[in-house]
Amino acid sequence: MSQLSWKRENQISLANNYIIENFSEHHLDDVMEIESYSNPTPWSKHTFEKILELRSMSFVVIYNSKLIGFCIANKVLDECHLQNISVAEGMRRQGVGDFMVDILLKRMKLFELKTALLEVRRSNKVAHDFYRKNGFQELSVRKDYYQTKNGREDAIIMHLEAA
Repeated sequence: MSQLSWKRENQISLANNYIIENFSEHHLDDVMEIESYSNPTPWSKHTFEKILELRSMSFVVIYNSKLIGFCIANKVLDECHLQNISVAEGMRRQGVGDFMVDILLKRMKLFELKTALLEVRRSNKVAHDFYRKNGFQELSVRKDYYQTKNGREDAIIMHLEAA
């Protein structure tokens, strides 16, 4: 299925009362707010604007009219590159992240993608555990990938083979 055939802008999960919307410009302020406290080196507004230009696989999750999470992912050749996934502080550890991975896997299927790849900071044990719980496995290490306040940090490259 091509990107052009992905026409549904919104999906509703009745089980969780979550609304999934494709990431768009009107979500930018809320996404930036979540990003500001979720990432030790937050992405800039310009970076998110570039994501919007790409018409990526990215989406947000809305609950009770409030944006509670976002997933930034792109189709790169025959793979999905998961670049950023974050949940609002008050909604963490309630299954929102797992829900977003499930939605991403469904979108991958629509795009006929079998593999998801991501980079995660070596020091981010919470993220490692989250990704492992969701089926991702370590693939390799990318030296000095992330900038830190004190220099650079390695990234662990993880992958998931979708069913």
